[in-house]
Amino acid sequence: MRMIGLSMLMLAGCAGAPVGPSAPQMSDQVRARIEAVERQFTAPGTVTARIGEEVRLGVIRIRPLELIEDSRCPLDVTCVWAGRVRLRVAVSTVGEQVMGQNQPIRVAEGQSLRLVAVAPPPWRDPPPGYGPDAPKRFAFSLF
Repeated sequence: MRMIGLSMLMLAGCAGAPVGPSAPQMSDQVRARIEAVERQFTAPGTVTARIGEEVRLGVIRIRPLELIEDSRCPLDVTCVWAGRVRLRVAVSTVGEQVMGQNQPIRVAEGQSLRLVAVAPPPWRDPPPGYGPDAPKRFAFSLF
């Protein structure tokens, strides 16, 4: 009888356990950080490209060629230095240039091109879809 009772107790303990892999839960803080990054890609007047992809801002064509440096501080770490991004781009009006995030380059009379954002950002413990193998996206705007 004790054996049946023990078996029932063990089965009851398993009843609430999930079956198969479950998606990791994302904290509100992580979700807010991701939304802040993604918001930069949807701002009016912003275009997004990946390495080798050409996009247009008005009559100016932009093609990211190579991510030279990405030493940004992971979003889930506190750093002394924010790090930097250096990207080699081809711009139809000025040829190949190396630009940094929020360091504009002059592309036409009265117009400068700015690298607004790079995603995904680095993470020490990346949420789903934001790991080191996720393809980089670059957001550009003119001002």
